[in-house]
Amino acid sequence: MTDIHDLVPKNKFDSSNIERLKHLTDNEIEPILPSLLEWIQDCNWPVAGDILPVLALHQSALVPLIHRVLSPHEKDDIWKYWIITCLAPLFSDESINCILSDIQRIAKSPTQGELREEVHEAAVTFLQNRLSKTSR
Repeated sequence: MTDIHDLVPKNKFDSSNIERLKHLTDNEIEPILPSLLEWIQDCNWPVAGDILPVLALHQSALVPLIHRVLSPHEKDDIWKYWIITCLAPLFSDESINCILSDIQRIAKSPTQGELREEVHEAAVTFLQNRLSKTSR
């Protein structure tokens, strides 16, 4: 097999290795998960839509990385928005529970950047949708 790092997209149009990425185990993909997560810093990039299902396959391995991105110390608030609106909805309840306190913090006590980029609104909507799903 080629070096695992060769499977990371080279540009925002590079979906050439998506199928190969889908077949990796958590242990195999873990070294490149941070790089793959970076490709959803802007979900308008064409490759982001292809990367989301790959990331969802490895959600338990991603939880620590997502926890760091959703922290108040991370300044890339648009990335937080995309994680909450595009990636977290693909997660199991178990994985969501691992990042729930981060999303609740954004909804209740957002940073100035999270307010400016409307991440808090995305967090509130996510929590409302989750509540309505669990109350059915």
